[in-house]
Amino acid sequence: MAIVAILAIRSYVKRVEAEARAKLEGRPVVAAKTDIKAGTEIEVDLVAPKEVPPAFIPPQAIQGSMELKQIVGRKTRVPLRAGQIILWSDLESERHGGLSTLIPEGEGAFTVNIGQGISSSLIQPNDHIDIIASFAIPKGSAPAGGSTASWRQASDMVNVVLLQNVTVLAIGNTMGGPVQSPEEKGGSGPMTLSVTLPEAQLLMFAVQHGELGAMLRKEGAVKTLPREQLPRVTFEAIEKIIGDLDQSRDKRLTQP
Repeated sequence: MAIVAILAIRSYVKRVEAEARAKLEGRPVVAAKTDIKAGTEIEVDLVAPKEVPPAFIPPQAIQGSMELKQIVGRKTRVPLRAGQIILWSDLESERHGGLSTLIPEGEGAFTVNIGQGISSSLIQPNDHIDIIASFAIPKGSAPAGGSTASWRQASDMVNVVLLQNVTVLAIGNTMGGPVQSPEEKGGSGPMTLSVTLPEAQLLMFAVQHGELGAMLRKEGAVKTLPREQLPRVTFEAIEKIIGDLDQSRDKRLTQP
């Protein structure tokens, strides 16, 4: 029995190690070989393959030799730094047109007013944001079809991270496109986001029953956190969450 147990443990350890290696193994994406200015026509010698673990590959990344062939001859819409992963949204569309030409495959455009967090006037098309939502937890005895205007008055509220690493397609009527002057870059108003259909459903529900906030991501930041690492903020849990965040911040700031 002891030998069987040892063999089972070894088999389990090997399987775990194999899974860990698979997560760390790189997948080829297309990156800029050197700094590339906006409006530059992509040529083969301007780009290079880059091995990136699957967990860190942005959703719109250009991957593999087949997709590389598709972008040769396309012009960049934004400046690219050496080593930066190239996204489909970084390139001009093959045909000139409206917003529909900027939407990545498998996603759509959804316009939403986000009233909290980063001001829309500080965001530019092609920026990435995380979306946070606050809701009132419905009471079992609450009348059906009640007004949604008084949701703030409820004592049982919850705040959650709704979506992570969402691409901004447009601010107001300002869309991404060929290089713009500094005066033209700024925009304000509703944000038009690139999301899947289920994500659009989630956003619409959140707008109707709560309030949204946005946090602007640092340029190039693509990592998303597992849902279990994101706090569900309530009045009951907030003191513990504050303590945990204080410890996390202290640790981060004191690391060499």
